[in-house]
Order: sequence, then C-alpha cells, then structure tokens
Amino acid sequence: MDEPQLSWLVIQPGWAVVAADGSEIGYVGEIVGDDDADVFDGLAVSSGLFEEPRYVPSEKVGRIFEGRVELRVESNDVRLLEEYLEPPASLDIDADKPRWSDRVLEDVTDVRSKPGKVPLWKRVRPWLASRRR
Repeated sequence: MDEPQLSWLVIQPGWAVVAADGSEIGYVGEIVGDDDADVFDGLAVSSGLFEEPRYVPSEKVGRIFEGRVELRVESNDVRLLEEYLEPPASLDIDADKPRWSDRVLEDVTDVRSKPGKVPLWKRVRPWLASRRR
C-alpha cells in the first residue's frame, strides 16, 4: 500500500528533505506561504545548524509525505539554489483600538524593508526537530 501524499499545509519544521536522486539533503527550516489563502510559495531548507538555509520555490517541491518532502532538484544542484532570506517584518496596527503610538506610526513604513538572513536562534528549533526524527 502506498503512503498517502499530503498537502503543503501540514509540513513542519524539521521534516527531512530529499533530493530528486533520493539522497537526504537536509531538513525544512521554514514554510513560506499564506495558509489562509492556500498559497504555497516554497521552503527554506537547511543542511545543518550553521549552514545558511536555501530557498526552494514551490515549483521545485515534489511529493510530500509524513515527515518527508521530496524535491524536483538533484542533490548536486541544491547548492545552486538561492540563499533563503527572511521577509522584512511588517507593522500591524489594530484599527479597533488605536493607541497614541499606533497613530504616530500610521504613515511610517518599516525601516527594515529589505529581506535579511535568518538569525541562528531561529534555526535552532527546526534543527532540533530534525534531530528527533
């Protein structure tokens, strides 16, 4: 009996990532998408705690199984993928309860408007999850 394929919505940090040639290349660091709109953008894949994560766009993600994501990328080509950069933080203002600081910041854009590297402390949790499998 074949293992059922799953939706991108159930992928968890720490799941194994397997290249098209069958070799395990790392683990899921982050899932990029909008689950409310069911729009899958891609994955941040890490090969180790101190390695910079690589960005795998959704069109290069193949089958998804419990605890494992298969890519449509050969293991040799994974290093050619772009480095994953964290999206800039956004400013959320609750319109129902405006505070003085919210009103002041209403027309201010985020000063950190460029994507940035994923800090090491954010990579620890997915790395620990990958060690438990």
